Amino acid sequence: MSIKPYLIQFLKYILVFIILICIYLITLTLSGLIPSEWMKDNVTKSSEVLNEEGEKKFIDLGYKQESVFLFTDALMINTAYSVDSNTPLASSMLARKNYIPGQTTEIYIDSQYNLGASPNYINKSNGDLYQTKELYGLMHGENITQSFEYARYWHGYLVILRPLLAIISYSGIRIVLLIVAIALIGVLLFLIGKKINLQTAVFFLIGLLAIHIFYVTQSMNESIVILFGLASSIFILLKKDTKKNIGINFFVIGSVTIFIDLLTEPLITLGLPLIIYLLLMQKQGSTLKENIIDFFKICIAWAIGYGLTWFAKWILVSLLYNRPILQIALEQARFRSGEGSSNSYTLGFVVDRNFNFLSITIMQALTLFILIYAMIKIIVNIKKKINIKDNLLQCIPFILTALLPIVWYFALRQHSVIHAFFTYRILIITLISLMILPDILFKKEKEKT
Repeated sequence: MSIKPYLIQFLKYILVFIILICIYLITLTLSGLIPSEWMKDNVTKSSEVLNEEGEKKFIDLGYKQESVFLFTDALMINTAYSVDSNTPLASSMLARKNYIPGQTTEIYIDSQYNLGASPNYINKSNGDLYQTKELYGLMHGENITQSFEYARYWHGYLVILRPLLAIISYSGIRIVLLIVAIALIGVLLFLIGKKINLQTAVFFLIGLLAIHIFYVTQSMNESIVILFGLASSIFILLKKDTKKNIGINFFVIGSVTIFIDLLTEPLITLGLPLIIYLLLMQKQGSTLKENIIDFFKICIAWAIGYGLTWFAKWILVSLLYNRPILQIALEQARFRSGEGSSNSYTLGFVVDRNFNFLSITIMQALTLFILIYAMIKIIVNIKKKINIKDNLLQCIPFILTALLPIVWYFALRQHSVIHAFFTYRILIITLISLMILPDILFKKEKEKT
């Protein structure tokens, strides 16, 4: 076996990675050149909305209370405003909050666990931070002199957020997010109906409604990565040669995910386009072996793109700005997995907590839906030749995909318990995968590829 094709492929990945890092650095620099003064009025208005709504906004849906986390949105807006256009790249890479030239006297580097806050905005009894109130104080004349870095993440959202804040406030950004969500969902469902089938488009719509996609747009932090997941799925559907460069495509998707995200629901950018890809490949006649190989290839490529890009941020900050970020980030990863936490959560507890946020009512309705749909498929195809054994084997890639959120919960047990009110949304991958199974299981033989 010649080693040359593998070497060429490896070099392609290296080149793509270098290009991505250069794009990230250039776009962060360009967005950092926008003077914060241009954003001041809109950031002030944004702080007023966030201060009124609080750290977490609750929406009564009747059958459950949906919570929208605004704590991190306040942090993102604070970080965007605190970028110094005189040092655009350094400011963006170090990601300081509360930084105002001439006012800031103390700068604290990224800490091992929680991001710090001005003493007035720390609950002394439990250590909780009040990001929305702190942003409000900063923008309404309070002399906050302490600035805090959050350099472990890329904060690529700044590339979008800073230009937006120069034009509109937080309320306007929410409208933009909602419009983008509606547009992406419309295009996605249309393409799924056209290139796969109508029932799969319905399954995707049910999954998106189950995670309350339109309420999610009330939070920038929680919606950006989901919107990117929808865009990535559309990209896979629009590819003329679906299989070509699929590893590199998911490598890029994984890389961009960690560039824009603050560890919310990143798995969605893997799971949704992966389901689309597997369905397209089955429709084009790929074998079970090819689908399973592609499943692992895609997951590995996405994970490497995600992990390598994150690691690159730690290395760059350590080398360029002399911050011990690598040690801090690795310890934080250990803590998020539950290994460094005082609480040891079992996988069963983590999964149960996230399923409960999805709501028992929705789970019961979807279980009933799947059972009824399966029965309909059986009745419709009862006189047709069906090879259940072969069809069951074709279900394997989708069963593996359905298990991805469980693997994620196991790897990040502590994070998935504390933030279950938004990490539950990666269960959309499980829901859609399970809804697809009856279609495959009861497919008549002549339709099989």
